[in-house]
Parts: sequence; C-alpha cells; structure tokens
Amino acid sequence: MKYKKIKPNKELEPFIHFYWELKGNELESQWERVFPDGCAGVLMNLGNTCLTDNGSVSIDFGKTYVVGAMNSFKDSFIGSDTHLFGVCLKPATFANFYSYASQNELTNDTVEFEKSNSFNVDKIVDNPFNYFDLFFFTKNKKQKQPTTISY
Repeated sequence: MKYKKIKPNKELEPFIHFYWELKGNELESQWERVFPDGCAGVLMNLGNTCLTDNGSVSIDFGKTYVVGAMNSFKDSFIGSDTHLFGVCLKPATFANFYSYASQNELTNDTVEFEKSNSFNVDKIVDNPFNYFDLFFFTKNKKQKQPTTISY
C-alpha cells in the first residue's frame, strides 16, 4: 500500500490538515485499521469499489464521501486496485465548506455526498492536489477577501 500526504495551500492551512492519496499494493489486499483523530474528512474513489466502516459501506468509483469524526477505530479493505484521494479537515472546520448535517450526526459514519457537494472526477484525475486547493478555496465561507492561489 502506498500512502502520501500533501500540505494544502497556505491560505487553507487554518482549515485543512493535509490532502492524501492511497493506492493499494499490486501484490496483496489487506484490511487497514484507521484510528480516530477527531477530524472529519472528504474522499473520492478513483479505483475499484472498496469497503470501509468495518465492511459495511462500499466506496464506489467516482463518488465523493464525507467521513465524520470518529470516536472508535474502523477497518477498511484496501484491494490491489484501490485508489483513494482525500482531505483531512481540521476539527470544527467542516461547516466552513459545507452546509450539511451537523458533525455530531456524522460521527463514525461514512456518507455519500450528493453531486452538488462532490468532487469532479474529471478534474481530480489531472492534478488532484491543485484541484483540492481550488475546490476548497472557492467553497470556504470564512474567506475574508479575494486571494489568488498561485503555483
């Protein structure tokens, strides 16, 4: 399994811990235990369907999911063709980007987002971490003044 973390643009650092990418190992599939960190997250699957929430939730290709803050571990099955991209938000920052169920309703759950809140699969494929910066920058409700994100 390959896992990497990327820092967000500095304008987003008060809200986002990091972006991440996870790819399954071509030689073996495995269950991966995820421990609680008090942070909500958002993820998209660009690989084959995989399982999370101890096998009770399927993460399908091209779909975006919100993962509520956890107070217990959960196991996810990482197959050889799993390919996930995600965002680890800082505590209590979810509402800066989304008008959605309160975080206490999402605790320990993984829920598929409706299309209006979802990532664009075509844009995420080309340059995922730049796309995340632009996506979250435009959704940030706490942004005080226009700022240009440059790379």
